[in-house]
Amino acid sequence: MKTKSFLRNTLAAVLLLSATQCTSDLAKLNIDPTSASADNFNPNFLMTTSQVEYTGSADYSYETWRAQLIHCSVMMQHFSHVATYWVGDKYLLNQTYAEAYFTDSYAGGGANLGQVNNIVALTELIKDKPEYSNLYQMARIWKVVIFHRITDLYGDVPYSEAGQGYYKGILKPKYDSQSDIYADMLKELDEAAAALDPSKDVPTGDLLYSGDAGKWKKLAYSMMLRLGTRLSKVDPNASKTWVEKAAAGGTFASIADNAYIVADPSNGQPTINRISQVLNLPYEINVIRWSKTFIDFLKNNNDPRLPALAELAPAGADHNTPGVAGDNTYAIQQGMPNGHDLLGAAQDVSKEPDYPGVVNGDPLGGYSRPRNTVLAKNGGPTFVITYAETELLLAEAAQLGYNVTGSAATHYNNGVTAAMSQLAQFDAAATVAPADIATYLTANPYVPANGLVMINTQYWAATVLNDYETFANWRRTGIPALVPVNYPNNVTGGTIPRRLIYPQNEAAVNTDNYNSAVAKINGGNTLVGRVWWDN
Repeated sequence: MKTKSFLRNTLAAVLLLSATQCTSDLAKLNIDPTSASADNFNPNFLMTTSQVEYTGSADYSYETWRAQLIHCSVMMQHFSHVATYWVGDKYLLNQTYAEAYFTDSYAGGGANLGQVNNIVALTELIKDKPEYSNLYQMARIWKVVIFHRITDLYGDVPYSEAGQGYYKGILKPKYDSQSDIYADMLKELDEAAAALDPSKDVPTGDLLYSGDAGKWKKLAYSMMLRLGTRLSKVDPNASKTWVEKAAAGGTFASIADNAYIVADPSNGQPTINRISQVLNLPYEINVIRWSKTFIDFLKNNNDPRLPALAELAPAGADHNTPGVAGDNTYAIQQGMPNGHDLLGAAQDVSKEPDYPGVVNGDPLGGYSRPRNTVLAKNGGPTFVITYAETELLLAEAAQLGYNVTGSAATHYNNGVTAAMSQLAQFDAAATVAPADIATYLTANPYVPANGLVMINTQYWAATVLNDYETFANWRRTGIPALVPVNYPNNVTGGTIPRRLIYPQNEAAVNTDNYNSAVAKINGGNTLVGRVWWDN
């Protein structure tokens, strides 16, 4: 990415100047010429870089492709795919794919230093610099965002010693227990939110909120709400405490607060929407479709999101060419079942009883594909956490009787409305009319007796295109009740995976810490092993 290249080049220039500049100032001669510091380098660049890297790496979104799409999106039955290398659709094991997010987050690749290294470097550089007070608090919050996803995917991971090779000489970091990681992340959010001060520095490298301390405070409490809710199965009392604290602190108030990074290559911003990038590849367009589970949910409930997201090819058109508008008529949409291929045996999708047949020469032509609102939206946003999510989490809290302002029904309606409205932030062509949202809520009113199922089913729908979060919340709740596939030779016994697996390289280079972490996993370092909060 350009930002990463710029960062490396800027660092190189700084180091060169530090090494060659003639000066009689002895203090300057005492600066280590082999390293950058907050004294000779603008740390705002590191915030930009760490945010960009969170959206996905430059090498065709290696980790996003493999963790988010090939695994989470199809395991959660938002998408369906017939190629066998999409192993998540079939509960097969591809070691390299399953470890991709871990590897890229810590080690990076090419010009990518890795999310972890960059955010740790930023916090280390400025932790004792009062002129960067707000930037430091934002970096602490962003560090939680980064590690939250890593630990949710893998469980115990390097945390307290991660990225400390230069600063503390730690080359083989220990794997912290997920319970300790969560405790520290919640502490960090609490302290950082309290320390943010609009009267102090306004960071210039922030792609989320342009350095707005008030917005970042809402982000901290919204993340606290998510993390606190995640503890509901393993530690209900702690979950309640943190959820109530987050609600009192002040979470998002509208979709204008949504945390997302907009990709704008035309304006020189060095990233693109990695999901659209992958789905736009010729060999992915041919075989990716919306899942039958997702399309059936939208159709059965007359959900106005359906025509905003899905389409079929028009007669005579090339179904697989980006930019060729399809037919998004509501009634004709049909999702493709998960766990199938095109190899001719029993699992061939054409053997399905409701197989629509070949359309325009395409064996999958009768199944709903993503519209160009998703498929060709390389300039679309990458969502981190949204108002829709926070309102649905508050609805659950209210339903459980927690001390939060507002009824479960009110938060539920707010969450559903936000989930539909935020599609316009992805693409104006995906806008859902307010009248259609109101009609939907009237036809599908909140029913307290079925409240938790309704809330978490809507959460599943609201987090489409952020399936890391869908996967995590589904493991916590088991909602919706997804029907597993049973593809031949799957490695889970026909059950939906519960985590991704550690890199093989860790067993070789960080052996003792790796072995200690594996020994603690309920189910082992397998796709059916369970992270701490999922036990």
